[in-house]
This record gives sequence, C-alpha cells and structure tokens, in this order.
Amino acid sequence: MGGLVFAWSGVVVMWLFWICFVIFLAQPARLMDWWPLPTIDRGGWVDSTAISLITDAALIALFGLQHSIMARPSFKHLLGMPEPFGRCLFVHMANVALFTLILLWQPLPAELWSLPRGWLHDASWALFAAGWVILLLGAHSFGILELLGVRQMQQWADDRAAAPARLKTGLLYRWLQHPMYVGVLIGVWITPVMTAGHMLLAAGLTVYVLIGMRYEERDLEMLHGERYLTWRTTRP
Repeated sequence: MGGLVFAWSGVVVMWLFWICFVIFLAQPARLMDWWPLPTIDRGGWVDSTAISLITDAALIALFGLQHSIMARPSFKHLLGMPEPFGRCLFVHMANVALFTLILLWQPLPAELWSLPRGWLHDASWALFAAGWVILLLGAHSFGILELLGVRQMQQWADDRAAAPARLKTGLLYRWLQHPMYVGVLIGVWITPVMTAGHMLLAAGLTVYVLIGMRYEERDLEMLHGERYLTWRTTRP
C-alpha cells in the first residue's frame, strides 16, 4: 500500500507541475492578478542581471543533471532498490527539481521579439498549445502509468514479475522518434513574446533534449538491439 501511495503521489504532483509550467510560460493576463507563483517574466527578488543569469542557468543545470543522471541504468543499479521504487523516486526528484526551477526563477524581461496582434500572434498561441498536446499524446503513446512508475509499482505490490520492457512503436511513435521531446521544444520556443529569460530557458532545455536523446537512443539500442535499429531506420 505504501508503495502505491508513493507512486501515485508522484503522478499527482507531476500533473500539478505541468499545469503550473504552462502558466509559467504563457502568463495569461486573466490569471496574473491572483496567480501565487512566479512566471517566466514576473516575480524574483534579484536586481542584478548577472546574478539572475547565473541563478537561472544553475536551475536549468539542476533539472538537466537530475534527469540525466537518475535516468541512467548505472545510477539505478547504484540505488540498490527495487526498480519500481527507483522509477518513482526519479519522478519525485524530478518534481522537486522542476518546482524549484519555477519558484526560484529570476526574470530577465528584456524583449527579443513581440508579435503584434493578428493572425501570426494567434497562430503562435495555437502552436504553443499544440506542443503541450503533443507532449501529452507522446506520454500516452509511451504509457503514462509506465512512464511514471505506477504500473511497475502495481506489479511489485501484487507480487507479480515485472513485464519485459517493450519498444514503443505505436501512436505518435509511428511518426516521431521522440514525441515528448518534440512537444516540449515546441512549447518552450513558440511564443508571441520572447524575452531574454524565456530564450535562456528554451536554449537550456534544447541542450538537455539533444544530450538526453543521445543517451536515450544508446540505451534503447542496448536494450532492444536490432529491432530498435530497424524501427529507427524504417519510420516515415
């Protein structure tokens, strides 16, 4: 029972994070009068641009290191705990790193571009929304409960053998090799108003994605071998 509470609590907090993160980036005017958390261009307590830059870069690095190190099979082996607990611990620590980024983010509000009202402005919001829809559909294509460790924890609680890892090739994976990464990159880069802080975050997450893709592809090749290589080269 305790393991399932541990698993599902991570899922709940992760859903709350993504809601907060979309608001963090979009800064909808109707919410800003009462929204209690900082946003990409609102909040903060540092007056120095240099310190703000260093702080934000450190927060992005914290997120990237947590995701990259804890996702590696070698790190999971070092934990010395059942795989379901290791996966759920990863989710909880990701939540800590991601909410820390939101709460401690220091705005760098200098505008790099601002689209005037019109079809291009509206289209950017539509693409912004599409990015998060792609992320959600990508997680669904992978299996959200498996991605967040709930399915593995349920198998462990039921004293059932863990199901063997399957190569995900259905739904969005038929067209995109990394649909969740694609969704995140669309969501962080497409905006009608791009500020220096927003650009820093988008660039930092892009670097993380490029590094993460390399390691993920290597792990998949080691795990699935020729089947993964065939799938990767035969997609449309």
